[in-house]
Amino acid sequence: MEVSGRKEWDDIHSTDNQGRQCRNLCQPCECDGDTIEAEAFCETCNEFICFPCLKAHRKFAISKNHVIKSKNEMPISREKQKDPCSELCSVHYTEIIKFYCEDHNSVGCGDCMILSHKTCSVKLVNDVSDSYNTREELVQIRKKMATLLRRISSYQDDIVDGIKTADEMRERIMKEIGIFRQEINEYLDNAEADLMKRIDQLTSKQVSKLGHMQKEFESMDTEMRECQDKITKNSDKINQLFVIAKLAHKKIEASQISTEQLAFKCEIEIFDFERSWELDKLLKGKLPIGVINEEKRKFCTHSKKSLKDVQTTLLKSLNVRSVDDKTDCYISGMALISCDELMLVDFTNYCLKLLNVEENEITCRFKTNGQPWDVTSINAGLFAVTLVTTGEILFINTSNGISKSNSIKVRNNCRGIDYSNGVLFVPFDYPACGQLLDMKGKVMKEFDIAKHCQYPHYIASCNDDNKTYIVFDYFKTALVEFTVDVNVKDKVTSSDIKSPRQLVMTHDGAIIVCCSGIQ
Repeated sequence: MEVSGRKEWDDIHSTDNQGRQCRNLCQPCECDGDTIEAEAFCETCNEFICFPCLKAHRKFAISKNHVIKSKNEMPISREKQKDPCSELCSVHYTEIIKFYCEDHNSVGCGDCMILSHKTCSVKLVNDVSDSYNTREELVQIRKKMATLLRRISSYQDDIVDGIKTADEMRERIMKEIGIFRQEINEYLDNAEADLMKRIDQLTSKQVSKLGHMQKEFESMDTEMRECQDKITKNSDKINQLFVIAKLAHKKIEASQISTEQLAFKCEIEIFDFERSWELDKLLKGKLPIGVINEEKRKFCTHSKKSLKDVQTTLLKSLNVRSVDDKTDCYISGMALISCDELMLVDFTNYCLKLLNVEENEITCRFKTNGQPWDVTSINAGLFAVTLVTTGEILFINTSNGISKSNSIKVRNNCRGIDYSNGVLFVPFDYPACGQLLDMKGKVMKEFDIAKHCQYPHYIASCNDDNKTYIVFDYFKTALVEFTVDVNVKDKVTSSDIKSPRQLVMTHDGAIIVCCSGIQ
């Protein structure tokens, strides 16, 4: 028995299922050219999958925690408004990053938010990511990445050059050792030859002397033997024997005298070899013939030269003005952020600026409460800026544009600033004095420098022990080097220094003063 309306509903349902089957095919299989009906839908991947693909999907660690909809729950078509994020959490390796913490400007998975961001303002990535690819933050990140990549590439080139330099040093030193060894061999050969020559001279002298004496003894020996023979042959001839004997007596007396004289001269000079004390010490002590001196040098993308060897060349003029500036720019301080980026202190416009040197444009502008004067680098992403009118030191973070980290209160009229080994040094006007501060603003030492300079607008540390500094007296156009004990080590004045804007000390101890009054 048929129920009215049942067949019509079945037909509609059947038609709808057929339409669903036509539309919802397994997309991974479809990529391989197969047409297999989808049995589920992965919301994380935003794609339809068949049963075998579903098993594989739940098997692998990277996708086993994805959100899966069954066949009865899956949508008619794919969601096109949002592209799913499949990035896994670096802390909880199997969890996908889905949340964004506004308070800490960080993303994470659900576990991260529960464990570390309970009291924070947390939102879904899907709710905050609209049109992110056009946001200024991403533009800045891309620029910073490009800058960092250029810097990495530069350091990689330095490493290649360093390896080449190491090989060249090895070849040069090996050659120098070989030359030195050859010189030592030549020296020893010559010294040996000199000794051998001396031995030959001494031996020849002895042999010559003794040979001459030997000939004289041989002559006397021959003469005595001849006398013996004559006596023997004429033993029966009395008269002949008498004469021969008398003559022999005279010869014997003469020979005795000659023998004694020769015997007195019969001596030999004894000589032996004595080692060189220095060389013997070298051998016994096994002292090296030389040493290899080592010196550590940091890689630098630009080779360091002495200031006297540097010739300045204008590479380009940079535009330091931004659209929000109300008056002419007065750049009173500057610091290097990276090889392509500078932080500028604009005194008259009450702001800090980031200048991209490569693109010659201001990428970020930060308004300050008081008039800023000078800036110094604390580390790679943190800088300290003096505010003259409000008597503050701002700590500025540059990891993402320019943002205020914190500030410390100091005296008004603070001008220059320098940082070294956890210590800030700040000179002040009206009256002139200097302070050593820790990073929390505590005055470690204050000393009077008014006797030596009236308007210390800029300062530079001379060494790493925080004991010697150079300040620039603006109106007296003088550089004063002094210790923290206020002992003046040196003072230089010059009429060539006009309208100074910055004071810098180079790696080789040279002092550079930037003067706007010199063309």
